Amino acid sequence: MAGSAKRKKLGLLLEAEVAPGVQTRFEARYHAATGVVITPGRPQHYQNQPNKRGAELRVYFNDPGMAIAIQAAGIHVESGRTGYKAGAYRYRFSNNKLWWKFVEGQGLRLGTN
Repeated sequence: MAGSAKRKKLGLLLEAEVAPGVQTRFEARYHAATGVVITPGRPQHYQNQPNKRGAELRVYFNDPGMAIAIQAAGIHVESGRTGYKAGAYRYRFSNNKLWWKFVEGQGLRLGTN
């Protein structure tokens, strides 16, 4: 995919919270997919979380059609949320497999897309 300056904004936010035990593997896979070297906090939407067992990969968005399509694929979509990012995004899902499809297959990146 072309550089981020030429990418159309999709209104999606990708975040990752990763346990220390899987951090190296996560960073290597992300680098292989994107060519971007990351460390916790760089970008800000990538965090190291010692209380996690693995990786919690989330996508935030506002498109109700996307919510319906993702739910139809059998993935739980949270809506009507309160708290973290609720004012900016109506929906979110946590699904590592789909998150990686967005990154590896669609060229999306951590942060706003």
